[in-house]
Amino acid sequence: MSFNFLPNTALAACVNDAGEIFTYAQTYNGELVEIKGKLAGSPATYQVTGDQTGIDLTKESGSAPAKRFTPLAAINSKSIYYNAKRLVFFVDNQNYLRDIYFNGTKWVEGELYEQRWQCAPYSKLGAIRLVNHGGYDFACLYYQDTSDTGNIVLVNHSPSYKWQKGKPPLDDPPLFGTSLTAVPPQPGIEVVHYNTPTDTDDPVVFFQYDKLELGSSQDQGANGNSADYATYTINDKTITLSAHSPITAVDDGANFWAFYTADVQSQIFRLKVDAAGAVTQPQPVMLPNNPIPRSSLASIIVKGSPDVVVLFYLLHYEPVKETTQEINVFAATLTAKSGGVDSWDVKGGVCLTAGDS
Repeated sequence: MSFNFLPNTALAACVNDAGEIFTYAQTYNGELVEIKGKLAGSPATYQVTGDQTGIDLTKESGSAPAKRFTPLAAINSKSIYYNAKRLVFFVDNQNYLRDIYFNGTKWVEGELYEQRWQCAPYSKLGAIRLVNHGGYDFACLYYQDTSDTGNIVLVNHSPSYKWQKGKPPLDDPPLFGTSLTAVPPQPGIEVVHYNTPTDTDDPVVFFQYDKLELGSSQDQGANGNSADYATYTINDKTITLSAHSPITAVDDGANFWAFYTADVQSQIFRLKVDAAGAVTQPQPVMLPNNPIPRSSLASIIVKGSPDVVVLFYLLHYEPVKETTQEINVFAATLTAKSGGVDSWDVKGGVCLTAGDS
């Protein structure tokens, strides 16, 4: 089945423990679509493995429909809800946060809407799944609230307490409408470390400050003031983040990579932070075609393949018909070269929604 996607639709992606990759986007009529893929071949590259599947929120799950241009976030799941395989977060027409999950047979509405949490009309979403020492899932969701400063709020779901608000909002201040992306806590970027086995360390959310710099919640809580929030300085001012740059990030446990777009030709760059907290200045991701300016990015790293990152982006191009009248989702596979993790081979041009280019 083929869909007509919204220009600048949000993108979200997640991967399960079996290596199945799920990507989400929104069509022109507001429907959410799931696309299945995986890594295959040698060297491993992203391949589409299933058709585009529409998610009828009202008929299938009983949920209200997503608003057009809804932000999206997605995570893999084992125990967040009973028999939940994966969760997708979105926003309805009243800007209430909602979630749906796939239970192996159909999509079901989750419990997030019961909280009646409302985000700012311009808010994006960022989500991450954490697993504690007992093997239980924790879902963490970030959004900007309706305050005059657009504070970044964390809400989380635990097996014991269900959905609840997390630590005080981050108000450093962030850019209105900033991208939000979160990764598990790792050396070099972790926020605060708990020694109690039943607790999980706080995830790290990355965002854009009102002055357009890349920032994160790193060190938040160290002594309780916003001066502790991290900023990642980019020395070459010609490749800094564009205004409302998309931001997506992955972490393999030893290194963290953030991907963003710069003003110059909407080119994607990657910034690395290692386990010691040292920042490697951004390097370009050389794609066959740069994405639509300020369009969404999503990324995943597959368990067991820490040297491979799949990056999803949008092009105003239809490769089969060779027209520029349609929006399509593309994937690039980034593979670390044997010489070191700062050097990557890039295979781009795999179209999820209309064929290969």
